[in-house]
Amino acid sequence: MAKSFKSEFVKFYKEKLEPYGFKKVKGPQPYFARLVNGEIVHIITYITSRTNNPGHINFELCCGIASVYRKRIRFNVTPASNSYCMEAMTDLMKLKDHYYVISLKDRIFYDAEYTEETMQMVLEKSLIDAKLIIEQLDKYTDMESALEFFMKHNGGFTVTFSDLLSDSFSDEEGLYYARKEFDAALIKKCFLDMKKDVELIEDEYDKELYKNNLYNEYEVEVIADRKKFQADEEQYNEGMKILQQRKEDNLKMLKEYKVI
Repeated sequence: MAKSFKSEFVKFYKEKLEPYGFKKVKGPQPYFARLVNGEIVHIITYITSRTNNPGHINFELCCGIASVYRKRIRFNVTPASNSYCMEAMTDLMKLKDHYYVISLKDRIFYDAEYTEETMQMVLEKSLIDAKLIIEQLDKYTDMESALEFFMKHNGGFTVTFSDLLSDSFSDEEGLYYARKEFDAALIKKCFLDMKKDVELIEDEYDKELYKNNLYNEYEVEVIADRKKFQADEEQYNEGMKILQQRKEDNLKMLKEYKVI
């Protein structure tokens, strides 16, 4: 019987990630996760794709951060289906110090091709990348620091303040950051850092594209939507109830998935 890469991945990384607090998520999908400080979920898994070489598959580690305040933490779908809130190793390292890709010349490819015969060798080599991923995830241990990750790696798409009470986006942290208690200065700091980074982009076309979006639309909309939500007392109070319910539901779900 042909070896399954998924089963080999799980078998290999179950032992390697355990000392870092990661547990194999219960179920058929190859997710490893850990809960930090009762609210931040660090996730490690992988994605594969076809190559031009017959009999070869492309493999790359990927990771993500979620919180117990998210509408749904999705472990019941494949990593490829969850790509909206997962970051491939290549992109994680490309963006680790910046909000934007500053120079394509610095891009390093961490993915690898494998065959049935080379699975184990590829997994062994990927352990170096796994440690780099954990090193990055270790920086984000609470909702304050996680804001930077969401803004940096998800382009802010998991931190929006429009239609906060709708069920349109399952991977959404905006409701937490809309809390009046959350320091708005941290949101402004992210935008300030983004403005510094965008000036460093070497490609002039990309620089103008991101600058136009950042200065003319994104920041203005985020701040205006947040204030509008907070000003509507009935909507705001309903949102805070939903936020508490999400936390309870997600913690229950994490217990069912054997993460905690």
